[in-house]
This record gives sequence, C-alpha cells and structure tokens, in this order.
Amino acid sequence: MKLPAHKKMLTAAAAASVMLLTAACGGGSDDASSDKSSSSSSASSDDTSDASAATYKDGDYEAEGTYSNPSGESKVEVEVTLADNKISEITVTPMAQNATSKQFQEKFAGGISGEVVGKSLDELDVSKVAGSSLTSSGFNAAIDDIKADAQA
Repeated sequence: MKLPAHKKMLTAAAAASVMLLTAACGGGSDDASSDKSSSSSSASSDDTSDASAATYKDGDYEAEGTYSNPSGESKVEVEVTLADNKISEITVTPMAQNATSKQFQEKFAGGISGEVVGKSLDELDVSKVAGSSLTSSGFNAAIDDIKADAQA
C-alpha cells in the first residue's frame, strides 16, 4: 500500500511525537523518583534537623567557593544569615573574571534566595539555579565552609 506524501509526513510526525513523549515521560519518571527520594530524605532530614538544630549558631557567615568551568577557575562569595537554625538571608556575590562565567553567576545569584531561604544548612544540596549548573559547585563548597564555622 502506497501512502500519499502528506500522510507519510503526518505518520512520521505522529511517530516522532510519541517518541518525544515517551522520552519525556521516561525522564520525568526518573526525576519524579529522585524527587521522591529527595523529598523523603528531606522529610527525614527535617526530623533529624530538629535533633541537630542546636548544632549551628545563629549569626552572619561568609565564605568563598571555587569551582572549575570551561574558562578556568571561578569564585563566588556566599553570605548567609542563620536564625533558628534556618537560612533567613543569603547573598551570592559573583567574582568571575570571564564575562560568560560572570553572567551565569549573576543568574545564579538572582535565583538562589528562593531556593534556600527557610531551609537548614543540612538540607542544602544545590545543583542548578536559573540555568547555571557549574556555579552550584562553588556555592556548595562555600556552604561547607559556613557549616564548619557555624557549628556550635
């Protein structure tokens, strides 16, 4: 059976749509399962963070984090205010020398507050913010230093 050209294109488009949806659903289920595991670990870390609530002193803390990127190494400065063992304020200051890296750091700095304010230091595991995925390495390194400084 020979199909007209427009039916062949429609069939190909439908097949491509099914493949894309299947791929998206497959990726979504992986994300959902990792969201479930991170949600359950967040829920359990909420329980344990109450036990460790006394381990961090309230106050203002500052640290620099360094990370590698295609243009070399970059730094970000992280300032955190802790109150009742939760982050009440955060500021990330871009320190990159490369224009592209600085642009990603600025995007990261603009979006990080919504990701971390209200959370305890132990809950943080930032991977990507506002399209910037490499800056999080420097951010997480700075948070590790802040954790060490803030321990009671």
